[in-house]
Amino acid sequence: MDLGLKGKNAAVTGSSQGVGYAIAMALAAEGCNVAFSARGKDRLEKAVADAKAKGVKAVGVECDLASSAGCKKFIDGAVAGLGSLDILVNNVGGMMPGTLDTISDEQWAAFIDMSLMSYLWSTKYAIPHLKQGKGRRVLNVSGVTGKQLLPGALTTTLVNTAIIGFTKQMAAALAPDGITVNNICPGFTNTEGWGPRAEAMAKVRGVTAGDVRKGIAAQTLLGRWAEPDEIGTVAAFLVSERNSYMTGTTVEVCGGFLKHL
Repeated sequence: MDLGLKGKNAAVTGSSQGVGYAIAMALAAEGCNVAFSARGKDRLEKAVADAKAKGVKAVGVECDLASSAGCKKFIDGAVAGLGSLDILVNNVGGMMPGTLDTISDEQWAAFIDMSLMSYLWSTKYAIPHLKQGKGRRVLNVSGVTGKQLLPGALTTTLVNTAIIGFTKQMAAALAPDGITVNNICPGFTNTEGWGPRAEAMAKVRGVTAGDVRKGIAAQTLLGRWAEPDEIGTVAAFLVSERNSYMTGTTVEVCGGFLKHL
């Protein structure tokens, strides 16, 4: 199926590795030009080269998305490098384990700026460009902790539920401009970042990282973790022309981890 993404221009935050990289490469595979963002130069340059190898235009913007200025730098750089902006994918995030007693005020502020406020700031700066674009799509990336209790994941539970609410609000606000805003909720995915996350969760629970990973896999209906490209292909559809009548929706790609009706 032709998704109608060829020649479109997309900006993907946090895209030098992990799920963000998988989404960006899925878009590039469909002929979509991509702007990558990251704080590390080496990974950023490699991601840009990987996308160019697929025959599309690609640019990298080295920036810190945990600030309004950093988000503006990325959007401005994406537009300057690609010529316009049709699609925005908000993907920055992570996990900071801890409890109300152990997480400091400074840690809360830094985590929320990175994992939630970056979505607000990037969307704010992208909207004027999206209104003039051809694709008119925004896709947010949250996580299963925004839909189902996962003990020990206090920080991500708060930001992921907020991202779902933000998606609904923006879908309503931008619908008159023909801009759809959806959210993808990936399950537990085999990315490099999950190494330290599993270790951190294991420490909180008093078990091993292997126990954490096996326990999570056992809770899915398919009995396994997702591969990054399985998330990327669904994301590509959600920002494509073929997805023309979904907005304000959270799509779960979690192997059956979430079991609510």
